[in-house]
Amino acid sequence: ALLHGCCNALNVLVVGGSGRVGGSTVRWLKTLSDREQNPISITVGGRRSESYQAALRNKVIPSQGVDFVSLDIDGDESVLKQTLEQWKNSCSPSDDGCMVVHTGGPFQGRTSPVLLRSCIELAMPYADVCDEFDLAETSKELDQKAKAAGVPAIVSCGIWPGVSALMAAEGVDQLKKKGESSGEKVEIESIDYSFFTAGTGNAGPTIVSATFLLLATPVITFMNGIRQDKEPWTEMREVDFGNGIGNKPVWLLDNPDVPTTAMYLNPNEKPPNCSSRFGTDPLPWNYLFGAMKALPRSLLYNRDAMQNFALFSEPIIRLVDKLVGATNAMRCDVTASNGDKVTLRIAHSDLEQCVGLATAAFALEMVKKDKQTVPPGVWFPSELGNEARKNILEVSKEDAFVYEL
Repeated sequence: ALLHGCCNALNVLVVGGSGRVGGSTVRWLKTLSDREQNPISITVGGRRSESYQAALRNKVIPSQGVDFVSLDIDGDESVLKQTLEQWKNSCSPSDDGCMVVHTGGPFQGRTSPVLLRSCIELAMPYADVCDEFDLAETSKELDQKAKAAGVPAIVSCGIWPGVSALMAAEGVDQLKKKGESSGEKVEIESIDYSFFTAGTGNAGPTIVSATFLLLATPVITFMNGIRQDKEPWTEMREVDFGNGIGNKPVWLLDNPDVPTTAMYLNPNEKPPNCSSRFGTDPLPWNYLFGAMKALPRSLLYNRDAMQNFALFSEPIIRLVDKLVGATNAMRCDVTASNGDKVTLRIAHSDLEQCVGLATAAFALEMVKKDKQTVPPGVWFPSELGNEARKNILEVSKEDAFVYEL
């Protein structure tokens, strides 16, 4: 096999790297590594080399120095592991190791964390942007294996889920510190997530099909310490997303940040009340989503059908994106049992850019040369230590036009 990479490069395989989210992750991995003068060698993994060629042509990924390896995460697991092993062996022994970043959504409808399992067996750090809690929870079951193998892995990272959970952790930390300074022990009463994206945020048809799939997914919320599944796209609220965005209506939509923060942020305390809402522009799209919910769940949950519908709608989606922009805004409200509150907000002008930036930040944090801030194990973003959290938030701040933490 051909050895690729250069002296002491970090080798990163970005699965789904030809897509909008994956391509953005590839660009940011390169930008952030170049900035720190850390050599990096990036390979895109995917089913079809045509998608990779198209991504090169459309400048979704840099035209220089990004290789391609053919793999199918929904295919035979032993073949997948073999492909990963071949890729790992093709990296130069003098390099700074290999890691895998999985951006190949939509994750809805997948039940087995095949890529993570192979990475643990091959001792490669792993990050993914999984927005499906059942799959993220199954990934978490590999925690002991990852610890034993010395492999750090972060699941459900990216902008949201991901940075959003770090915002919640930051809010909880602030309220607890404030309580401690006045000598009281503070319990967290509630964590409320709100998200707004204009159009698709430039993130392409996969994001649209993921939203359709979410309309068929019961929404996990926590009330009085107990998980309660609710009907998607109900319980509308008006939420202020800050300067330049203002008030937007948002509806309940499933988001793994809810169970991961409720159950893992303070595992020794009763889970706080927790929910997540989402809204989009233009306003009629919200009502379209509400109407689509009436479709049979079996159709909404058919990944191929929804991906095809999203591709069919792509010309309309592109037009709307041109009209409404691609803003992504996040807000997290944390309330303590003593009545203290904190509101955190982050907004970027382009979802496609900031999701790649955030995913790259999580991935690179795991392989820091100077100091290990993410120990071996399978982690949700809310479980990361203070130092890792602060580092990732700092990177994610780039190009944000609202940043209130």
